[in-house]
Amino acid sequence: MSLLRLAVKKQRWDLAAHTIVLATVRILNKGELDDGKSRQKKYLKAKPKQ
Repeated sequence: MSLLRLAVKKQRWDLAAHTIVLATVRILNKGELDDGKSRQKKYLKAKPKQ
């Protein structure tokens, strides 16, 4: 079970908030947002099936 899901289940809002901040910092440091942008372009280029 993920840490965020466990924190919400136990209603530990302080732990949930810290988990969200930690995940955000890791994404910003690793540059994972750039990968998402390239994936978005890939899907926008694909033609929908008819």
